[in-house]
Amino acid sequence: MKLLERIVGGTCIVILLIVVVQSLRPATYTPVPPAPPAVVGDCVGTPISIDVPYVGATVDPWTCKAQCENDKARYILYSNGKATQCETPPGCNDTGEDTGIMCNPPSLKSTK
Repeated sequence: MKLLERIVGGTCIVILLIVVVQSLRPATYTPVPPAPPAVVGDCVGTPISIDVPYVGATVDPWTCKAQCENDKARYILYSNGKATQCETPPGCNDTGEDTGIMCNPPSLKSTK
């Protein structure tokens, strides 16, 4: 029984030492900024214009819902001129918005 008590006690001391060393040592983690959104190509379909700028996050729970009604391709056009593609019909999810993948709307192509 004494041997088991020594093993358990020794294990507890080792764990305690590890915790103390980790708490006293300064953190060396440096967060890396996220990569800019990828642009996969030209937007396909009709724009769904919204009055919210694209900032890299989802804004509406289901903006591409209008695409479900008629199976015509659409993309979300944000107020700051950026765009994300809706899922390929017959799907109608906000795929580009959900994954942070952008597309080039026709209005931006004509200004280049």
